Amino acid sequence: MTDGYLIRRGQVLDGSGAPAVEADVRVKGQTISEIGPALASDGEEVVEASGLLVVPGLIDLHVHVFSGAGQWSIDPDRAGLSSGVTTVVDTGTSGALTYENFHRFVIAQAQEDVFALLNISIIGCLLGHPDIEPVMGELSESRYCHVASAVECIRRHPDRAIGMKVRLTDELADERPENEQAAFRGALDAAGQTGTFLMVHHNHSNVPTDQLLDALRPGDIFTHLYHPQRDSPFEAADHGPSDALLRAKDRGVAFDLGHGAGSFTWTTAEPACQKHGFWPDTISTDIHRFNANGPVHDMATTMTKMLYLGMPLPAVIRASTHRAAEAIRMGDQFGLLKHGRQADITLLRLEEGSFDLYDVRGMVRNARQRLVPVSVFKGGQKHACQARETVGPSPTTWSTPSDATR
Repeated sequence: MTDGYLIRRGQVLDGSGAPAVEADVRVKGQTISEIGPALASDGEEVVEASGLLVVPGLIDLHVHVFSGAGQWSIDPDRAGLSSGVTTVVDTGTSGALTYENFHRFVIAQAQEDVFALLNISIIGCLLGHPDIEPVMGELSESRYCHVASAVECIRRHPDRAIGMKVRLTDELADERPENEQAAFRGALDAAGQTGTFLMVHHNHSNVPTDQLLDALRPGDIFTHLYHPQRDSPFEAADHGPSDALLRAKDRGVAFDLGHGAGSFTWTTAEPACQKHGFWPDTISTDIHRFNANGPVHDMATTMTKMLYLGMPLPAVIRASTHRAAEAIRMGDQFGLLKHGRQADITLLRLEEGSFDLYDVRGMVRNARQRLVPVSVFKGGQKHACQARETVGPSPTTWSTPSDATR
């Protein structure tokens, strides 16, 4: 049994957005006990981190890990520790009718910290893939959107069910605008009654984009920021942010990357970021069964795409750690490398070379750097990360422009 760890000579990025500094990090038990230069060993196992980035445990606030239930989910470890992520938020895979099993058989068994945003639909997003029969979404029946059940479920599990989720896509509502409107109103109502926040997937929806953005409250989260559909929050002409998007940003709405298999294109992200400076507040994968082998792969690959677009490395780390923790109202628990904090730590390698990065339409960009997870500490316990093959299947099999539900 080790007497803790001394992570030595790494480039420490503490999650605050500050530049990297060379330092050592001492881990005792489940806690970060000291951070500083040239720390003397006190019987710990030494982890040589020279040439590596030492960052807070990565937080992916948009995943689907209700494994064994429905079409979408993967195991928590595939989204979590094996890829350098210590905390994940499952966004809407479970609803009030299915959450108990998610809590008992997945959340309670996972080595990662797993939290849930409850789908306003009582069944959660178990179905809805456009290529798998029966094509049936969770909003196909308006009675599924049962506010009282959602409120009761969150009040029963406030430690893990931390907010609400709604997926607004016309196909998921059998092309019935009234079902989407009822789901959006109900999700806002449930979040308000429970004092939590709402994450909105709005992609090929009949709910007008400006109406939705103007209804979101400070602390709510708009995910799939750079999706390419007709209801993008960026203007069609020059891909600049709409007035409603800017109003929501000023009001304190958080904007999340939410890559997915249909929600990130270079043609949207490049002008939004590089021309207009509209960067995501948080970086997340929306990883699930249909994109884990490409184009998403893992959190580090998604972070690499933002690095390629020109987001500074400290900002990329902050958006994947402390800012993500703040977005889920857990900034006092996760997301910073700091004395006394839980020892959730990720070691990354910033590799130099030539790396192809695909968007959801198979368009490729070549990057000169990429982030690769090396190892991770969760609550002071060390785990190895798994190398991923980031080429994956033919990009043409990942998605088509109309696949908004992905």
